[in-house]
Amino acid sequence: MINAMRKPLLLLLASILLIASVTAQTTVTKLQVENLDNPVGVDRTQPAFSWQLTGNGRNLLQTAFELRVATDKAAISKGKNIIWSSGRINSAESLNNLYAGPQLQSAKRYYWQVRIWDNKGGTSGWSPVATWVTGLFKQDDWQAKWIGIGFQEDTIQRPGQLFRKSFTAAKKIQSATAFITAHGMYEAFINGQRVGDYYFTPGWTS
Repeated sequence: MINAMRKPLLLLLASILLIASVTAQTTVTKLQVENLDNPVGVDRTQPAFSWQLTGNGRNLLQTAFELRVATDKAAISKGKNIIWSSGRINSAESLNNLYAGPQLQSAKRYYWQVRIWDNKGGTSGWSPVATWVTGLFKQDDWQAKWIGIGFQEDTIQRPGQLFRKSFTAAKKIQSATAFITAHGMYEAFINGQRVGDYYFTPGWTS
């Protein structure tokens, strides 16, 4: 009798472990801000967050999510120094969820994560940490002056302009961000290496 009961119990235990295994593999991937991967120069004060849900089960759907944002990568991974948490939001929407925290600072790097709840009763762990860098929100934030080569207004041909600045850094640089715009399109290089992977920047200008 004991052996007869043991088999159903073992089968039930195996089923529970299988369900737990499937739930544990529900993950959040492809985190984006403004539909870009870890973008630099985001000029929206309420950027939009998007992500994708992956898992083993069929018909896996998101039923709720939670976002959190911090200014320190190590801290957010530990759930510390969070400047904004959305709390649990009951929603299946994984596209263009807007930031709703304290006012963002210009030219600053932020880190964010998301976790979700699904229709199978599972909860993902926190996603890998993603990042974005804000642009310059106000006119006063822009300290640079326009540079250019003067042309007569009736000049028909205007060749491409090359601007070069040589300098030596006073100390070792761990990271740096260059904020560049142009009346037209530009490409930037540092020590002969092209900066960034965008083309036709800054886009259409008047």
